[in-house]
Amino acid sequence: MMIYANCERMVSQQLPRVGATRVSTLLAIATVGFISFSQANIPETTQNLTVHLEENSLENSWTKNLRDTNWRAYLSPEVKNTLNIENTNASLNPYIALHNSGATPMVSTENGVALWGNCRTINVSTVFESSLTQKNELFDVVDGVAEVVSSYTGLQMSNSSNYKSLEKVHTNLPSPEKGSILIIWVSRNSEALSSQQLGTTEVWHTIESDGTPTITRARILLSEKIVERYDTGLIGRDDNIETAIMHELVHAVGIGHSTHKNSFMHTELADETFATSADIAAMAFAGSRSC
Repeated sequence: MMIYANCERMVSQQLPRVGATRVSTLLAIATVGFISFSQANIPETTQNLTVHLEENSLENSWTKNLRDTNWRAYLSPEVKNTLNIENTNASLNPYIALHNSGATPMVSTENGVALWGNCRTINVSTVFESSLTQKNELFDVVDGVAEVVSSYTGLQMSNSSNYKSLEKVHTNLPSPEKGSILIIWVSRNSEALSSQQLGTTEVWHTIESDGTPTITRARILLSEKIVERYDTGLIGRDDNIETAIMHELVHAVGIGHSTHKNSFMHTELADETFATSADIAAMAFAGSRSC
Protein backbone atom coordinates (compact mmCIF):
# COMPACT_ATOMS: atom_id res chain seq x y z
CA MET A 1 0.00 0.00 0.00
CA MET A 2 1.22 3.51 -0.77
CA ILE A 3 1.69 5.88 2.16
CA TYR A 4 0.50 9.45 1.70
CA ALA A 5 2.07 11.86 4.16
CA ASN A 6 0.52 15.30 4.58
CA CYS A 7 -2.14 14.54 1.99
CA GLU A 8 -5.77 14.66 3.01
CA ARG A 9 -8.24 12.19 1.53
CA MET A 10 -12.00 12.17 1.78
CA VAL A 11 -14.78 9.60 2.07
CA SER A 12 -18.48 10.22 2.42
CA GLN A 13 -21.68 8.53 3.49
CA GLN A 14 -25.13 9.66 2.52
CA LEU A 15 -27.91 10.04 5.04
CA PRO A 16 -30.57 9.07 4.11
CA ARG A 17 -31.50 8.50 0.49
CA VAL A 18 -35.19 8.25 -0.18
CA GLY A 19 -36.26 6.96 -3.54
CA ALA A 20 -39.13 8.55 -5.42
CA THR A 21 -41.31 5.57 -4.66
CA ARG A 22 -40.38 5.85 -1.01
CA VAL A 23 -41.24 9.47 -0.27
CA SER A 24 -44.96 8.93 0.17
CA THR A 25 -44.32 5.79 2.20
CA LEU A 26 -41.93 7.64 4.46
CA LEU A 27 -44.45 10.37 5.13
CA ALA A 28 -47.14 7.83 5.84
CA ILE A 29 -45.15 5.76 8.29
CA ALA A 30 -43.07 8.47 9.95
CA THR A 31 -44.78 7.73 13.25
CA VAL A 32 -43.84 4.08 12.84
CA GLY A 33 -40.24 5.19 12.59
CA PHE A 34 -38.67 3.80 9.44
CA ILE A 35 -36.06 5.59 7.40
CA SER A 36 -33.36 4.28 5.12
CA PHE A 37 -29.68 5.22 5.30
CA SER A 38 -27.37 4.18 2.48
CA GLN A 39 -23.67 4.17 1.69
CA ALA A 40 -22.37 6.80 -0.71
CA ASN A 41 -20.24 6.07 -3.72
CA ILE A 42 -16.57 6.14 -2.76
CA PRO A 43 -14.66 8.90 -4.57
CA GLU A 44 -11.58 8.11 -6.60
CA THR A 45 -9.36 9.79 -4.03
CA THR A 46 -9.86 6.81 -1.71
CA GLN A 47 -8.91 4.15 -4.26
CA ASN A 48 -5.90 3.07 -2.19
CA LEU A 49 -7.99 2.58 0.94
CA THR A 50 -10.39 -0.13 1.99
CA VAL A 51 -13.80 1.29 2.82
CA HIS A 52 -16.11 -1.05 4.69
CA LEU A 53 -19.28 -1.58 2.67
CA GLU A 54 -22.06 -4.13 3.01
CA GLU A 55 -20.61 -6.08 0.08
CA ASN A 56 -17.47 -6.95 2.07
CA SER A 57 -19.12 -7.16 5.48
CA LEU A 58 -17.61 -10.62 6.04
CA GLU A 59 -14.16 -9.05 5.99
CA ASN A 60 -12.88 -7.64 9.28
CA SER A 61 -12.11 -4.01 8.49
CA TRP A 62 -11.21 -3.15 12.09
CA THR A 63 -7.48 -3.21 11.48
CA LYS A 64 -4.97 -2.70 14.26
CA ASN A 65 -2.95 0.42 15.03
CA LEU A 66 -0.47 0.68 17.89
CA ARG A 67 -1.95 4.01 18.97
CA ASP A 68 -5.37 2.47 19.68
CA THR A 69 -6.96 1.52 23.01
CA ASN A 70 -5.85 4.66 24.82
CA TRP A 71 -9.31 4.76 26.36
CA ARG A 72 -10.76 8.15 27.34
CA ALA A 73 -14.41 7.20 27.74
CA TYR A 74 -15.86 5.23 30.66
CA LEU A 75 -16.01 1.52 29.87
CA SER A 76 -18.84 -0.20 31.68
CA PRO A 77 -18.59 -3.94 32.39
CA GLU A 78 -21.02 -4.54 29.51
CA VAL A 79 -18.91 -2.51 27.09
CA LYS A 80 -15.73 -4.27 28.25
CA ASN A 81 -17.46 -7.55 27.61
CA THR A 82 -18.55 -6.40 24.15
CA LEU A 83 -14.99 -5.34 23.32
CA ASN A 84 -13.61 -8.53 24.90
CA ILE A 85 -10.62 -6.48 26.01
CA GLU A 86 -10.09 -8.44 29.23
CA ASN A 87 -9.56 -11.69 27.34
CA THR A 88 -5.77 -11.99 27.31
CA ASN A 89 -5.92 -14.94 24.91
CA ALA A 90 -7.19 -12.78 22.04
CA SER A 91 -4.34 -10.71 20.64
CA LEU A 92 -6.47 -8.79 18.14
CA ASN A 93 -9.17 -7.64 20.53
CA PRO A 94 -11.02 -5.31 20.44
CA TYR A 95 -10.82 -5.53 16.63
CA ILE A 96 -12.36 -8.97 16.26
CA ALA A 97 -14.94 -8.13 18.89
CA LEU A 98 -15.99 -4.93 17.08
CA HIS A 99 -16.32 -6.80 13.80
CA ASN A 100 -18.37 -9.56 15.41
CA SER A 101 -20.64 -6.98 17.04
CA GLY A 102 -21.74 -5.69 13.62
CA ALA A 103 -20.10 -2.26 13.93
CA THR A 104 -18.09 -0.99 10.96
CA PRO A 105 -15.54 1.81 10.44
CA MET A 106 -15.92 4.58 7.87
CA VAL A 107 -12.42 4.02 6.48
CA SER A 108 -10.01 1.13 7.00
CA THR A 109 -6.39 0.76 5.92
CA GLU A 110 -3.79 -1.90 6.60
CA ASN A 111 -2.45 0.36 9.36
CA GLY A 112 -5.72 0.89 11.19
CA VAL A 113 -9.03 2.68 10.76
CA ALA A 114 -9.28 6.45 10.37
CA LEU A 115 -9.97 8.12 13.73
CA TRP A 116 -9.44 11.49 15.38
CA GLY A 117 -6.43 11.82 17.67
CA ASN A 118 -7.73 12.16 21.22
CA CYS A 119 -5.21 14.78 22.36
CA ARG A 120 -6.90 17.60 20.46
CA THR A 121 -10.17 19.50 20.78
CA ILE A 122 -12.58 19.11 17.85
CA ASN A 123 -14.35 22.36 17.03
CA VAL A 124 -18.01 21.89 16.05
CA SER A 125 -19.65 24.74 14.16
CA THR A 126 -23.11 25.11 12.63
CA VAL A 127 -24.27 27.02 9.56
CA PHE A 128 -27.88 27.55 8.48
CA GLU A 129 -29.38 28.69 5.24
CA SER A 130 -31.11 31.93 6.20
CA SER A 131 -34.52 30.70 5.02
CA LEU A 132 -34.66 28.00 7.69
CA THR A 133 -36.80 28.58 10.75
CA GLN A 134 -36.09 27.20 14.25
CA LYS A 135 -32.39 28.03 13.96
CA ASN A 136 -31.97 28.60 17.69
CA GLU A 137 -33.77 25.38 18.57
CA LEU A 138 -31.78 23.28 16.09
CA PHE A 139 -28.52 24.89 17.19
CA ASP A 140 -29.30 23.85 20.77
CA VAL A 141 -30.10 20.31 19.58
CA VAL A 142 -26.72 20.06 17.82
CA ASP A 143 -25.02 21.32 20.98
CA GLY A 144 -26.73 18.64 23.07
CA VAL A 145 -25.94 15.85 20.62
CA ALA A 146 -22.27 16.89 20.43
CA GLU A 147 -22.07 16.77 24.22
CA VAL A 148 -23.45 13.22 24.26
CA VAL A 149 -21.08 12.03 21.51
CA SER A 150 -18.18 13.62 23.37
CA SER A 151 -19.15 11.73 26.51
CA TYR A 152 -19.45 8.39 24.72
CA THR A 153 -16.16 8.77 22.82
CA GLY A 154 -14.04 10.69 25.31
CA LEU A 155 -13.15 13.12 22.50
CA GLN A 156 -13.10 16.78 23.48
CA MET A 157 -15.64 18.72 21.41
CA SER A 158 -16.09 22.46 21.59
CA ASN A 159 -19.33 23.76 20.12
CA SER A 160 -19.26 27.29 18.73
CA SER A 161 -21.07 29.87 20.85
CA ASN A 162 -23.35 30.84 17.99
CA TYR A 163 -24.32 29.78 14.49
CA LYS A 164 -23.78 31.50 11.16
CA SER A 165 -26.33 32.14 8.44
CA LEU A 166 -25.82 32.06 4.70
CA GLU A 167 -28.26 33.48 2.19
CA LYS A 168 -28.06 30.33 0.10
CA VAL A 169 -25.90 27.20 0.16
CA HIS A 170 -24.86 26.20 -3.34
CA THR A 171 -22.99 23.14 -4.54
CA ASN A 172 -19.78 25.06 -3.80
CA LEU A 173 -19.98 24.28 -0.09
CA PRO A 174 -18.11 25.97 2.75
CA SER A 175 -15.14 23.84 3.75
CA PRO A 176 -14.52 22.77 7.35
CA GLU A 177 -11.38 24.08 8.94
CA LYS A 178 -8.71 21.63 9.99
CA GLY A 179 -9.57 20.07 13.32
CA SER A 180 -13.28 20.80 12.98
CA ILE A 181 -16.67 19.33 12.17
CA LEU A 182 -18.84 21.67 10.13
CA ILE A 183 -22.61 21.07 10.23
CA ILE A 184 -24.62 22.77 7.50
CA TRP A 185 -28.42 22.89 7.57
CA VAL A 186 -29.85 23.50 4.11
CA SER A 187 -33.35 24.21 2.81
CA ARG A 188 -35.47 21.35 1.54
CA ASN A 189 -34.85 22.40 -2.09
CA SER A 190 -31.14 23.08 -1.74
CA GLU A 191 -28.89 22.30 -4.68
CA ALA A 192 -26.36 20.90 -2.21
CA LEU A 193 -28.41 17.71 -1.83
CA SER A 194 -30.39 15.74 -4.36
CA SER A 195 -34.14 15.52 -4.00
CA GLN A 196 -33.64 11.98 -2.67
CA GLN A 197 -31.26 12.96 0.12
CA LEU A 198 -31.89 14.08 3.65
CA GLY A 199 -28.20 14.60 4.30
CA THR A 200 -24.64 13.42 3.91
CA THR A 201 -21.43 13.16 5.93
CA GLU A 202 -17.95 13.64 4.51
CA VAL A 203 -14.76 12.80 6.39
CA TRP A 204 -11.26 13.92 5.44
CA HIS A 205 -8.23 12.07 6.73
CA THR A 206 -4.48 12.07 6.28
CA ILE A 207 -1.97 9.22 6.35
CA GLU A 208 0.75 10.14 8.83
CA SER A 209 4.45 9.26 8.46
CA ASP A 210 4.02 6.04 10.48
CA GLY A 211 1.08 5.00 8.28
CA THR A 212 -1.61 5.94 10.82
CA PRO A 213 -4.82 7.22 9.18
CA THR A 214 -6.00 10.29 11.12
CA ILE A 215 -9.24 12.21 10.61
CA THR A 216 -8.53 15.91 10.13
CA ARG A 217 -11.95 17.40 9.42
CA ALA A 218 -15.56 16.49 8.60
CA ARG A 219 -18.63 18.09 7.06
CA ILE A 220 -22.25 17.16 7.68
CA LEU A 221 -25.11 18.36 5.48
CA LEU A 222 -28.61 18.15 6.94
CA SER A 223 -31.83 19.01 5.12
CA GLU A 224 -34.73 20.78 6.79
CA LYS A 225 -36.79 17.82 5.52
CA ILE A 226 -35.51 16.02 8.65
CA VAL A 227 -37.40 18.54 10.77
CA GLU A 228 -40.51 18.09 8.64
CA ARG A 229 -40.45 14.31 9.10
CA TYR A 230 -39.40 13.98 12.74
CA ASP A 231 -40.20 15.38 16.14
CA THR A 232 -37.67 16.03 18.87
CA GLY A 233 -36.97 13.22 21.34
CA LEU A 234 -34.33 11.41 23.35
CA ILE A 235 -30.82 11.55 21.91
CA GLY A 236 -29.86 8.18 20.44
CA ARG A 237 -33.22 6.55 21.03
CA ASP A 238 -36.15 6.13 18.62
CA ASP A 239 -36.68 7.98 15.35
CA ASN A 240 -36.31 11.68 16.03
CA ILE A 241 -34.29 14.73 15.03
CA GLU A 242 -31.70 14.16 17.75
CA THR A 243 -31.03 10.56 16.74
CA ALA A 244 -30.69 11.48 13.05
CA ILE A 245 -28.11 14.14 13.95
CA MET A 246 -26.28 11.76 16.30
CA HIS A 247 -26.13 9.13 13.54
CA GLU A 248 -24.28 11.60 11.33
CA LEU A 249 -22.06 13.00 14.04
CA VAL A 250 -20.91 9.47 14.91
CA HIS A 251 -20.07 8.98 11.22
CA ALA A 252 -17.95 12.14 11.55
CA VAL A 253 -15.84 10.52 14.29
CA GLY A 254 -15.09 7.50 12.10
CA ILE A 255 -17.88 4.97 12.72
CA GLY A 256 -19.81 3.47 9.80
CA HIS A 257 -23.11 1.63 9.72
CA SER A 258 -24.10 -1.24 12.01
CA THR A 259 -25.67 -4.52 10.98
CA HIS A 260 -27.71 -4.59 14.21
CA LYS A 261 -31.33 -3.81 13.28
CA ASN A 262 -32.01 -1.87 16.46
CA SER A 263 -28.81 0.17 16.34
CA PHE A 264 -29.13 3.90 15.77
CA MET A 265 -26.24 3.39 13.34
CA HIS A 266 -28.20 0.88 11.26
CA THR A 267 -29.15 1.83 7.71
CA GLU A 268 -32.79 1.98 8.80
CA LEU A 269 -33.82 4.18 11.71
CA ALA A 270 -36.76 2.57 13.49
CA ASP A 271 -39.02 3.59 16.35
CA GLU A 272 -37.29 0.99 18.56
CA THR A 273 -33.83 2.33 17.70
CA PHE A 274 -31.35 2.79 20.54
CA ALA A 275 -27.62 2.90 21.29
CA THR A 276 -26.69 -0.77 21.57
CA SER A 277 -23.74 -1.98 23.64
CA ALA A 278 -21.89 -2.44 20.34
CA ASP A 279 -22.60 1.19 19.41
CA ILE A 280 -21.30 2.39 22.76
CA ALA A 281 -18.22 0.16 22.40
CA ALA A 282 -17.54 1.50 18.88
CA MET A 283 -17.87 5.10 20.08
CA ALA A 284 -15.47 4.42 22.95
CA PHE A 285 -13.02 2.93 20.47
CA ALA A 286 -13.39 6.00 18.21
CA GLY A 287 -11.96 8.11 21.02
CA SER A 288 -9.10 5.77 21.91
CA ARG A 289 -6.53 6.87 19.28
CA SER A 290 -3.56 8.59 20.90
CA CYS A 291 -1.75 11.32 18.98
